[in-house]
Amino acid sequence: MTTPTPVPTPVTPLAPISLPHKVIVSLKAGGIFFAIANVICVAILAYVYLSVKLEPKTLTVTGSAKKAIESDLISWDCRIATRDPDLAKAYKKLKADADRVKTFLQAAGVPDKEVIFSAVTTTKNFVKEFGPAPTNQIIITDKISSYELAQSVSIESTDMKKVPAVARNVTSLINEGVEIESNSPRYLYTKMGELKINMLADATKDATARATQIITNANGTLGKLVEAKMGVMQINPKGITDVSGTGNNDTTSYGKEITAIVTARFELK
Repeated sequence: MTTPTPVPTPVTPLAPISLPHKVIVSLKAGGIFFAIANVICVAILAYVYLSVKLEPKTLTVTGSAKKAIESDLISWDCRIATRDPDLAKAYKKLKADADRVKTFLQAAGVPDKEVIFSAVTTTKNFVKEFGPAPTNQIIITDKISSYELAQSVSIESTDMKKVPAVARNVTSLINEGVEIESNSPRYLYTKMGELKINMLADATKDATARATQIITNANGTLGKLVEAKMGVMQINPKGITDVSGTGNNDTTSYGKEITAIVTARFELK
């Protein structure tokens, strides 16, 4: 008996998928957006690469300069005071004490034009009393116990030897009944503006010499100076190397040392 041959079932072809018009437009817009984004990313990467590659190589060094200076101006002041329950008597006593100070300065050879007497200041001292028990707190009343009058005397001079002697010896007037307080002289340097310019030049030269030595040892070539920044000045007594972030300005010594720091940046060829 013969087995019949099976007849294959015909396959119906799939119908083409039709996308909506909006979807097609969105896909096209997305493709354009990603293409633009890729271009921008490539441009940024290229810019960064070229910036790093083309940026000049530099060397930063610190230079310093130190110079010994001598003060050219001395400043000194003192304070005289007196007290009395009677204001007129207090003023009379202060006037007499000020005249004694003036006579002392004249005898010491200080010219009158270098001496300045300030205006007189007056302070009222009030009577203090104990308050009621149990606290017994001290109470300041409105009754005046005395008047305190004070006056300052100052000198500015270029005589570096005479004024310190005056500052030391003027308190001898205490033996004459003068209430006087003498402050320490202040030694100043008046040509700081001109000196700073010279110090900046010297510190920059030192920085250049250091940079040249460094680059020569590395078999390189030093280019032009790109930037120079000056730090704060340090003015100290001779032999003292104190450093302050805001800069030291010593006024206690006649002889000083000034130090300038410069940070310099050079191109490398």
